[in-house]
Parts: sequence; structure tokens; C-alpha cells
Amino acid sequence: MVVSWLGGRFYQAANDWGEQEGVRRRLYYRPVYQASRMQSLLSQLSAMTGVEIAGFALTIAAIWLAARNHWLTWPLQVLSGLLYVWLFAQVNLFGEAALNGLYIALALYGAWNWRSSHGDKPTVAISRMGAADHAVLWGVGLTATLLVGQMQVHFLPTDLPWLDSTVFVFGVLGQWLQARRKLENWPLWIILDLLSAAIYLVKGLQVTALLYVLLAGLAGYGWWDWSCRIRRAYA
Repeated sequence: MVVSWLGGRFYQAANDWGEQEGVRRRLYYRPVYQASRMQSLLSQLSAMTGVEIAGFALTIAAIWLAARNHWLTWPLQVLSGLLYVWLFAQVNLFGEAALNGLYIALALYGAWNWRSSHGDKPTVAISRMGAADHAVLWGVGLTATLLVGQMQVHFLPTDLPWLDSTVFVFGVLGQWLQARRKLENWPLWIILDLLSAAIYLVKGLQVTALLYVLLAGLAGYGWWDWSCRIRRAYA
């Protein structure tokens, strides 16, 4: 344990020195560095396929409709999920394809749960989480994150296993909360979207990082809009 701890401290110190050296180089070569980042962003934009662009647009539209508490968010989420299942399957990313299949299933549940039973009155109204919801969120969320994280550490070549596992598990739970019209799905999505943006930025995927920043902004709007609706309902 002591050797492991010392090795970890040495590794952290080396990383800190490397980061400081990287900062010094970027400051010295700032114009070249900024041009390189811009070139990377433009190359990613030009490489986007029609399916990726459609998935991007459908995702933005779906979350906007969810923020507006509109039932049509769910058909759009299903379509977006189907596009991404097809896209990931084409490049043999079957784990990501399976994850989007899970999102499709939750979207179908959300469409059923948000259906109107009498005219425009929804079957399930916007509400706050109760004690049982918090128990499920944190109990299932933390346990599943530990399990998925351990699986990633031992079986998958990833350098961010715990962040990736957290976003994966709590993303599924956030979708479940949204399908049940729980207000707290929005602050959860803000945190997850910003974490995702940071992960993709570190990986050099600027376009995807931008998408998640936009989704975090929409989640902030959804939080405000649903809060107003709850206040009006109980006024």
C-alpha cells in the first residue's frame, strides 16, 4: 500500500509538472495553439455525417420540448436514439448502441407516462422527488456506479472509468426521473451535461463538448420553466 501510494504521488507530481509545462508552451505558442484548436473544430464539423447532424438536431429539439413540458419530446428522443443505435452499430460500438437502446426504452415509457387521459390534462403532473425517489436515485446510483466503474477498470481500456460510469448510471436515472416528470431531473442533467462536456473536451471532441454545453443550458431553462409551473399549480 505504501509503495502504491508513493507511486501514485510520483505519478501525480509528474502529471502536474507536465500540465505546467504544457501551459507554459501554450502561452508561448498561443497563436499557433489557438489556430490548431480552431482547425480541429473545423475538421470535426466537416467530418460530421448527415446522420450525426440529424441526431444533433433531434436531440436539441427533444430537450427543448422536454423543457417546455411537451409530450412530443418522447417521439423525437426515440428517433434520435434510433439514429444513434444505427450510427454506433455501423462502427462496431455496440456498447454505445445498447445504451441508446436503453434510452429508447425509457423514452417509450416516458411517452406512455406523459400521455393525456382527459383532454389536455396529463396523466402525471410535474412534482418534486419524495423520500423514496431519493433513496432509489442515490442507492441505486452509487451502487451501480461502483459496479460499472469496477467493470470498466478491469475490462475496458478507458482512462476516465469513474467519471464515465457516473455519467452513464446517473444519465439513465435522470431519464427515468424525466419520464416520471420529477423536477429534480433538470439539476441532475445540468451536472451530467457539464461533466460530459469536460470529458469530451479533454478527449479533443470540441463539437460534442459544445453540444453538451448547449444541453446544460436547455436543462437550466427546463429547471426554471418546470419550477414556474409547479408554483402556478399550487398558487
